[in-house]
Amino acid sequence: MFSKNPLSKLGQGTKSFFSFVTRNSKNIFTKSFTLGRKTKEQLFPPEPEDINQQLILGLNRKKIPNWSQLKQLPKFLNKQEKLQILVAILIFVIASTTFGWRTYVDNSIAVPAKGGSYTEGLIGTPRLVNPVLAATDVDRDLNKLVFSGLMKFDEQGQLVPDLASGYTIDAEGKTYTFELKDNLRWHDGQKIIADDIIFTINSIKNPEYKSPFKNSFNGITVHRINDKTVQFRLENPFSPFLSILTIGIIPEHLWYSIPAFGAALADLNIKPIGSGPYQFKSLTRDSEGIIRNYNLEVYEDYHLGPAYISNLSFKFYPDFLTGVTALENSNIDGLIYLPKEFKDELKNSKINLHNLQFPQYTALFFNPTNNSVLKDSKFRQALALSVNKQRILIEVLNNDGQIINSPVLPGMLGYDAELKGEEFNLDQAKALLEELDWKINEEEQFRTKGEEDDKEELSVKLTTVDQSENVKIISIIKESWESIGIKTELEIISKDKIKQSIIEPRNYQVLVFGEVININSGPYPFWHSSQNESPGLNLSVLANKDIDKALELVRQAKTNDDKLEPLQNFQEKLLELNFAIFLYNPTYTYPTTNKLKGLDNLQFINLPADRFNNINSWYIKTKRVLSQD
Repeated sequence: MFSKNPLSKLGQGTKSFFSFVTRNSKNIFTKSFTLGRKTKEQLFPPEPEDINQQLILGLNRKKIPNWSQLKQLPKFLNKQEKLQILVAILIFVIASTTFGWRTYVDNSIAVPAKGGSYTEGLIGTPRLVNPVLAATDVDRDLNKLVFSGLMKFDEQGQLVPDLASGYTIDAEGKTYTFELKDNLRWHDGQKIIADDIIFTINSIKNPEYKSPFKNSFNGITVHRINDKTVQFRLENPFSPFLSILTIGIIPEHLWYSIPAFGAALADLNIKPIGSGPYQFKSLTRDSEGIIRNYNLEVYEDYHLGPAYISNLSFKFYPDFLTGVTALENSNIDGLIYLPKEFKDELKNSKINLHNLQFPQYTALFFNPTNNSVLKDSKFRQALALSVNKQRILIEVLNNDGQIINSPVLPGMLGYDAELKGEEFNLDQAKALLEELDWKINEEEQFRTKGEEDDKEELSVKLTTVDQSENVKIISIIKESWESIGIKTELEIISKDKIKQSIIEPRNYQVLVFGEVININSGPYPFWHSSQNESPGLNLSVLANKDIDKALELVRQAKTNDDKLEPLQNFQEKLLELNFAIFLYNPTYTYPTTNKLKGLDNLQFINLPADRFNNINSWYIKTKRVLSQD
């Protein structure tokens, strides 16, 4: 007789197949590869002897059930069997996904992707986002992002063309000709042409603009050859000229109608149109009209290719204490600079500290016009012998820097590690003072010279800016100088007055100050006697013809090799005469969130704004692509 339910036999065969899979789920991948080798008896039950069963099973001789059969499966499984199959399927899916992802990861690499935002804290507020007028770190930072020059510094600190596609220099080194790249555009879509370069340089030279860069272009004229070609002519060869042309170019079509005398008041100084990697987006002010937030967005048509990070935002703080607090609380992703005194306080584990080489040094500068005793080089030598540089480095910088003996710093052309200044030696300093007839009596604390009526007390005044680092320095020096009988008066000046009240009028005897130097312009602006008065930068108001001659030779040299000998002569004479006491070259610490990537090659900066030299390489987001290997 025929079976009452022939489908039950079919279900038994199918059920046996899935029972097999369930029982062997742990080895499902291995079994799947060897399944074809199994015998028919292992995979399916023997053919039934009943003729009715044979007829039913003969309808489909496939070894694996079809979809119609599989749909009937739940009818023949109990709850435990269903659960077993579900677990097996789940294991298979998870294992397959994991295996596939692992294979993909092993054969692909993470690369930068577009998107994300970065917020940085700056100290101060923006006022002149205009490369012709910028004079503060905040303004220079924003200018670096919004504007482009004919030349630029790359992440290695090397000069490379920016708006220029190339340039030529004549044999005399007095004529420079630049070709512009094709299809250059301002952020408003207008073309960049040679007229924009000429307008920018002439604006800098115009005294009504009061540009801080005016002296850099003295004796230089610029001419238009055609829309894409400009030519500069110099009165004398000047090897650092290319570095000057990193200054940003401003759009003539927007600035030509603004009077030069009122340029500093133009709205374009706050809402600029440039050609750099980022363009102005928005700003917010507080109730007093002070800018608190400044937002930039990526410029997609940037001539060197768009940056990865979509948006840059800046928040402005009155001091570093407030800025560091914001960084620690994750209100910002980075800070322009991390002062040494805050390093130990910063406990945010998500912050990376980038230690950059920076051409800055702190030194003691002498002004004999305000204290005649400083005219004597032997007295200056005694002062140098009684300054403990090692103690200053440890107690002030916590060893985060290096002792120096000259303004030519490590890594700069002409640096000589064998060149040594005066070593700390109080006994030798005392002997020199005795030689100079500065005597000290047992009942007196300080040295004097002369008889009772004409007795002169040996004293100097140490002046510095009101920063904790500098205040610690002069306290240590005062202790040392007074220990050998030199009365030392301290004068601490606020940051907002130091330039106008002290530096520009050279109103000091001995000044402790940090100078940031331009490695491409060389030491001439800081040490030639022609720069002794403001706006010159020579803070040691001393003159020597040998030093001047060496600096002039460096300035006129056409190659780096030609500069080496005069640079050596300059440093040796400077140390021989003790024109200054060089203390240390600090490390520039730039803190950023660890979500920010692409800064690995950033090692040297010429100015704080140069940390953005490789902004196009920065990224936050990533994507994976198959590797080529």
